[in-house]
Amino acid sequence: MGLKLPCIEFRGKKLDSSLSFLILFTGLFLSVAMPLLIPRDPGPDAMTLWSSYARADNCNFWNPFSPDRSSYECSAFLLRPTGINLTNAWAYGMFCNFFLTAIPVVVFRRMPLAIFGTLCLWGVVRSFFLENLTKEIIVSVAVLSILFSSLTRKYRGGFFLSAVIYGVLIRPYWILFSLSWVGVCMMKKYVSRMTFFVMLFLFYLAVAMAIQLALGFPVSSIRASNNELRTAGEEGSKSLIVSWLSGSDFVSQALDSMIIFFRLSFPVELILLSGPGQVIFVALMIMTALLLFKVITSTDYKGAPIQTKPKELIAIPLAFLLVQGLFEPDFGSFARHFSMVVPVLFVGLGLMLRANKPVRVESRILN
Repeated sequence: MGLKLPCIEFRGKKLDSSLSFLILFTGLFLSVAMPLLIPRDPGPDAMTLWSSYARADNCNFWNPFSPDRSSYECSAFLLRPTGINLTNAWAYGMFCNFFLTAIPVVVFRRMPLAIFGTLCLWGVVRSFFLENLTKEIIVSVAVLSILFSSLTRKYRGGFFLSAVIYGVLIRPYWILFSLSWVGVCMMKKYVSRMTFFVMLFLFYLAVAMAIQLALGFPVSSIRASNNELRTAGEEGSKSLIVSWLSGSDFVSQALDSMIIFFRLSFPVELILLSGPGQVIFVALMIMTALLLFKVITSTDYKGAPIQTKPKELIAIPLAFLLVQGLFEPDFGSFARHFSMVVPVLFVGLGLMLRANKPVRVESRILN
């Protein structure tokens, strides 16, 4: 597949090539360079990771489910040999963010301005999480490998291998993420706007039963135990995700996770928790969620059938969102984590739109 800069279209009309280039350049620049325009000092997360460099050798890579394992120590073990530190981490983060934003762009032939704007806004959100020393530098490398593999025929193996490796090394829930994606792909032919809610409930019911029977405690306790360790003023403490249902039975656990899934997809309450400054992110997440649900529950787009590969790629951020409904402790962490995975959605959209060849006006009249 040949890759080149797409032309920007607005309301179905292709813009002038010079104007398209100007929009592309400006959007990509602002999406990755925002930390240079609004610099911030390293936060608690960066300082915790930096202090973990001294304890990096304590990480137990091959026991990902050990309660004593620290993701900070394991991340430090991988980052320390690269020379990334508090001083130069912003450059590595900007480099990763540029490719996370640019790769989806080159997949498109004609890119609607609204989709490009949404992609760039996610780049801005992501840039603030990659501006300092952070575990997300490693996440971005994993997602970049997924993006590169998505341009080949071996995209399934590329995603699954990247997700499992990252799950073993840093975050074990990525293993469940990869398995959830397999399930979504297997059921994609049966997903519609009517069956989506039923399948969503059955997924959370199955996970709640599995965790309760295998580990002996309800799935909601994982999030609750993480939040109990938060102190007032700590990063993420203002936007904690608190369960609305407190039942210990499987059905209540499944319903609670399902509710949190929609609370993450439409995070209006974040405005009440963290203030009106979150309006842009809330609107961005709602637009992305609606786009995601529309594509995943449809069989065609503008009269053309949605091919298997684009739909399976778009299922990746959906599967991630499903897992976040189980474990995500706060909305800030959700924004951090989801912003890293969302570029795969735009690659899927680009491949989907590439397959939809424009119909000539003469053909429409004759038909």
